[in-house]
Amino acid sequence: MSLSDETRLKKPLSLSLVAAGYLGAMVLHIVQIYMQGRSIYPHDILLVVFYPVAAYGIFKVRAWGWGLVVGHIIFLLGSNVILAIQENYFDNWLFIQLNLLLLFFLWYFLRKSVRSPFHNPALRWWERQHPRYGATFRVVVRTAAGENAQAEGVNLSMGGCFVKLAHDQHVALNESVEIELHYEDFDAFRTKGCVSWVSEGSGINPKGVGIAFSRPDRANRLMLRAIIKVVEARWIKSAEGAPA
Repeated sequence: MSLSDETRLKKPLSLSLVAAGYLGAMVLHIVQIYMQGRSIYPHDILLVVFYPVAAYGIFKVRAWGWGLVVGHIIFLLGSNVILAIQENYFDNWLFIQLNLLLLFFLWYFLRKSVRSPFHNPALRWWERQHPRYGATFRVVVRTAAGENAQAEGVNLSMGGCFVKLAHDQHVALNESVEIELHYEDFDAFRTKGCVSWVSEGSGINPKGVGIAFSRPDRANRLMLRAIIKVVEARWIKSAEGAPA
C-alpha cells in the first residue's frame, strides 16, 4: 500500500483479524487452564479479563491499546515461563501453541509499520475526513521563522497534503507554515497550515511532512476543489488501468 492511494481504502482488515485472534488467544488460555486441571490463581483471572480490553484497543487503534497489548503479552509470557518451570509443562503441546501465538503477537506489534498508527493519528488514513489522492506538484513551504523550503507534493486532499523534503530540510511537528501549491496550469493555491506529522524516511514513506490546511479563503478553496477534481479523475483512471 502506497502513501498515494492508502486513503481510498477502509481500515485494514488485518487489524480486525488480529483483534479477533487476540480473543482467540483468550479462549486458548481458558482451555489450557481447564486441561491442565490446575487451580485458578488471581493473576489468571486478571489476565483473562484483560484479553477483551486489549482486543478492543487493537480494534480502535489507540496508543493505550498498543501499550496494554504489549504489556499484557510480556506479562503473559513471563508468567507462562514461571509456570512451565514449576509444573514442567514443556511437553504440553497446547501450552506451546499458546506461547508461540503470543510471541507472534509481540513480534507483530513491535514492528514499526504496525506500531506507528497506534501512536500517530495522522497515519490512520481511514479516519480522515477527506479522501486523499496521489499527485505530483510543486510546493513552497514557508515557516514562521521566514525560511522557504522548495518541496515536491506526493498526495493531496481538501484537508491537506504530504510533501517530500530534502535531507537537509527540516520542519517541526505542529509548526505553523504557509503553503504555496503549484499544479500544472492552475493558479497557485495559497493557504496557511500546520504540520500534522513528520516522516523521517523509514519504511514506505519518504522523508517529508503531512500538512493540514487551516481553512483557506473562498477563492483558494474553489481553486483547490478544481485541482482535486482533476487529480481525482486521473486517479480513478489510473486505478482502473486506463491511460491518464
